[in-house]
Formats: sequence, structure tokens, C-alpha cells
Amino acid sequence: MGTDQQMISHAAMSDCLSLFDEQFSIADFSSAFDKAEAASESVLSSTRVAVQRAFDNNEDKANYVVDMNDELRDAIESGDIELITGKNGDVYAQLRNANGRFGKPLPIKKELADEGITAEALQMALQMEAIKVQLQIIIDGMREIESRVTDVIQGQRNDRIGLFYSGLSLYIEARSIRDEVLRKQVVAQALQSISNANSQMIQDVRTSVEYLITGQYRNSKKMTGKIDEHISIINQCYDVVYRASFLKAAIYQDNGEIASMLTAIDEYGRFVEKMIVPYAGKLSELDRRNKFIEKGTWGTIAHSLTGCKELRQQIYENDSYLLSMRKAQYDE
Repeated sequence: MGTDQQMISHAAMSDCLSLFDEQFSIADFSSAFDKAEAASESVLSSTRVAVQRAFDNNEDKANYVVDMNDELRDAIESGDIELITGKNGDVYAQLRNANGRFGKPLPIKKELADEGITAEALQMALQMEAIKVQLQIIIDGMREIESRVTDVIQGQRNDRIGLFYSGLSLYIEARSIRDEVLRKQVVAQALQSISNANSQMIQDVRTSVEYLITGQYRNSKKMTGKIDEHISIINQCYDVVYRASFLKAAIYQDNGEIASMLTAIDEYGRFVEKMIVPYAGKLSELDRRNKFIEKGTWGTIAHSLTGCKELRQQIYENDSYLLSMRKAQYDE
């Protein structure tokens, strides 16, 4: 992992432990994302310098713009550059000319190396730049409505969350491992543990929802106690699913896997949409203590996360990104 990519990753997970205490908040994930976005902008700023230097040093300038050097510089400083990663992993820059067309690809591998930027760090920074606006909208939406969820589940405990905390501990350990092969193995184990915890909690939610919606509690002499028990299970398990989903998202972001980060968040959104939203009204009727969160809130949560699918598709389909040069600061 390159220096710049490590800077982005460590910024995103600098407060790892604090994200998953009893007061877990989407604001913590947002803060980590903000730090990673700031580090990405630093990478892009250096990339602008590298691109401009590559064009300045290129002898065959006629391939890009026919006009004089001063006009070439104006075009570079005010225009858009398309950055393409070739099959060999090298990065190329294309200048969009006055006709809106891109010129011949110019290799910028050397200039990026001079700025200390790896192809992996640049790709992550470009992906962060491409999704940051829409992802911030998603995060803001979650932050606005999450208090209506966390107020209900605060103070709940569940003795079946050992896998979750095992995964968290493994990942904290992995971040201190110097051997890259071993680090990746431990990260994989951490993700497996967290995913297993997530799957078990989702299954528990499914079982309890089915029990309540189908009225199986009517067969028990302690009907009220059974209802309370399964409502409590749903609340507690939701707490783990929520944490596990965003922990996985944070781990993927930390490792430069932006598309997988979006997948983890999208999976959480689909869980809410498929397993909670349709039954929230009935569950609220059955919850005599706190009143299960209203259906409208769950629907808002699910709707606010639908954009992750489109963002993920955008990452998968793109093999090139536009980089505005308007922020470039270059000294000859």
C-alpha cells in the first residue's frame, strides 16, 4: 500500500474504537469519511501538479492543442483532464480541447512518482471524488433520522455479539501488522467474523418478526411476555446489524475498496427495506413499552440508502475519471 493510500486509510479509521461504543452514531462514520475525503483531495492536488508538469515537459504538444504555448497553458489550467488507467496499471492523461474532444493519452507515471503518488492511491482518490456529493447526501439523511432509532435501542444488551467484537478486535490487530500477506489474511478473518455476526443477527430478526407477525405468541400462556421477548430480540439484533454494516463499510474504505464499502451500506439498506419496513406498523402495535419505531422512519432509512446501488455501479463501470485542473497550483 502506497504512502498516500495509507494516509487516506488511516485517516478514515483513526477513531476506530470510538465508532462502536454504546453511543455509536452515523456522525462518527461521517467524520471518518470527511477525513478520508480531505486526504483524497490532497492526492488530487498533487496529481494536478503532476499532470501539468507532464504537459509542460511534453515535446509533442501539437497532438493536444495546435495553438501557442500560452494558450496551451490556459487550456490546461482551466480545462478538464481525463485520467485513464491502462491494462498495465499505468495512468495516462488526456486534455479536452476547445472542441470538447480529448487528445492523445499522455503517460504521467513518472510525474506521479515524483509527487509520491501511486496508481492505487490516485484511483481511490478519484473514486472518493466521484461519489462524495451523493454519499454525503446519504450520510446526512441517516444522521437526521438515526436518533429515532438509537433512542429505542440504547442500553440493550445481547450475549450473541461475540463474533462482532471478535471481528473488530481482529481488524484493530491487523492494522498493526507489517507483513502485508499476514495483514490481508487477518483482515479477511475479521470481515468473515463480522459477516457471520451480521448474518446470525439478521436470521434472529427474521425469526422473531415471523413469530410476531404470524401471531404464534397466541399459543403461549405468557403471551405478553413472549411478545416483549421477541420485540427485544429485534431491537438488540438490529443494533448489531447496524454496527456490523458500517464497520464493514469502514474496513473496506480503509483498504481502498470503495465499491465494496458502498455494497456494505447498500446491503444494510436492503435489510431495512425487506425485513423491517413491511412489518413496522404491526410491530409498533405489539410493542407496549417503547412503541416500535414508526413505519415512516424505517421507510425513510431505506429510501435514503438507495443511492448506494447507483454509486457502486458508477465505480464498477468507470475505467476513467475527469479531473478539473482549475485548482492547480504549479510553479515553473
